[in-house]
Amino acid sequence: MWDTLVHHRPFRRLWIAATIDAAGTWLLVMAVPLHVYTITGSATSTGVALAVQALPAVMIGPWAGVLIDRWPRRIVFVVANIVAALGVSVLLPATTADRIGFVYPALVIENIAVCFLRPALQATIPATVTDQSTRASANALLALSHSVLRICGPLAGTYLTASGWFAAAVAVDVAGYLTAAAILATLKITPVAVRGDDQHPGTWTPALTALLVSSWLYWTANAALTALLVPFAVDRLHGDGQTVGHLITGLGIGYLCGAAASRSLLLRRPARNLIAGSYALVGLSFLFLFTAGTMTVALLAITVAGIPGAVAGVATTHHVQSSAPPEALGRVSAVFMTSDAVAAVAGALAAPMAVAVAGLPAALIMLSGAVLLAAVSAMNQPGPRRWPVRRRSGSVRRP
Repeated sequence: MWDTLVHHRPFRRLWIAATIDAAGTWLLVMAVPLHVYTITGSATSTGVALAVQALPAVMIGPWAGVLIDRWPRRIVFVVANIVAALGVSVLLPATTADRIGFVYPALVIENIAVCFLRPALQATIPATVTDQSTRASANALLALSHSVLRICGPLAGTYLTASGWFAAAVAVDVAGYLTAAAILATLKITPVAVRGDDQHPGTWTPALTALLVSSWLYWTANAALTALLVPFAVDRLHGDGQTVGHLITGLGIGYLCGAAASRSLLLRRPARNLIAGSYALVGLSFLFLFTAGTMTVALLAITVAGIPGAVAGVATTHHVQSSAPPEALGRVSAVFMTSDAVAAVAGALAAPMAVAVAGLPAALIMLSGAVLLAAVSAMNQPGPRRWPVRRRSGSVRRP
């Protein structure tokens, strides 16, 4: 897997830039809400800051995908990174309660840029890494680096903010976006043929549609369970904020292990079975987690859940890249990103409703069952079930 970084120079530059972008994002993901709450003492202001981050993906995500497919992707990368840097820099004046208004436009501008950056990355990987086996390694490497950052980034960001160094965290993120723009400005990306929308009758295949449905159901249930993680830790485990931190760290470690294992699984298992099996294992792990009566069992269950969770994410990305036409990959990736954002909102709204109707214990079990339902939906996907696998001899095994 690591040979891809050593021997594939274009992907190495893309990976470095994407990792730098992600580092800044994870650094601020908890730092911004903590900063807002620290200077305002308002839970409402903190909640608005979190909601604003998801709004651009819901509102403009699909349109961003269309533009990504029409514009040179290197230009998209450079401009979007510069815009994101400018947006994040608007956070710097938000140092007192009467200047908290700077936070919201800053988050909107940054996340509009992210609406272009993420789908552009997914659309560029197949053009940069054409071999299926090498692409599996590339996707696994991206997932691995992001898994490390999702553990370390929030911890570093909250530490800096709690120590009064929020401006330093912002400056690191700004520098990261600008550095990524400089790296990607020299990246050679093979252009794809651009055709009109009316010439894309096969863009949304039944396989992609079924994958989108199962993915949306999976992430909606995940978002709802995430919203109920704190009540679960307090009511069932009799813990506190530190308990939640331990659970999130365990999940991150599981993601790290799953990302490391995903490459070999991608090359050995049918696409439909890998995604469905991962969803099922996550659902079963959640059932163990949310019926646990001790911290030890809960920590073990959530760590195990992270392993197939990471595999499911990598497999979905790889499947989309392999199934969508190259000239439409930007818009397809953007639709999946928008679907994830809508799922986050839907899950956050569904969680308190489920608790109000059935109570916390039953709601946790029902939502874990919804993850298993997503596994059943994924198993019923039509279309190709296996990706080409390159053997050491150079031959290619096909479905």
